[in-house]
Amino acid sequence: MKRAVILFLFALTAIVLFGRQPEQETVMAGEVENKTEVEREGLLAEGEIAQVELSEVKGFEPVVYVEAVELELFRNLFSSAEKEPGIVNMGNPEFYLKVVMEDGEKHYLNLWLGGEGETASLMDSKATHTVYAVTPDIKKKLSDIILANEKMEH
Repeated sequence: MKRAVILFLFALTAIVLFGRQPEQETVMAGEVENKTEVEREGLLAEGEIAQVELSEVKGFEPVVYVEAVELELFRNLFSSAEKEPGIVNMGNPEFYLKVVMEDGEKHYLNLWLGGEGETASLMDSKATHTVYAVTPDIKKKLSDIILANEKMEH
């Protein structure tokens, strides 16, 4: 009986002591890198855009944007795009974007402008499980610049 009481008190003391430990965050090797990726959940990493190539057929006859005003529009497009929740089920993109950063890094994105009243969407071609919604005002400006270039070509 005495042994049972001692064991009970020992177990109770251990529960109280371990239960009062402050929570500690354990970081495994590699998790720090993953955390920065999550915190940076935007469409593109930080950096200046040198040029944007836009084409209706992947890699075929792109329109190249290099003017400061155009690049600012694309910078606003990428920074304001918001990650959409849920499962992605998209058809073929209307446009393909190749974004070249000043450091030479390249990003390949898919763009769906959609029709009147529809939301425009962007997707990184390497992360096809995530789609980003484009704000209506950026969609309008982007549509205008694309249409202006199409009229110049014809």
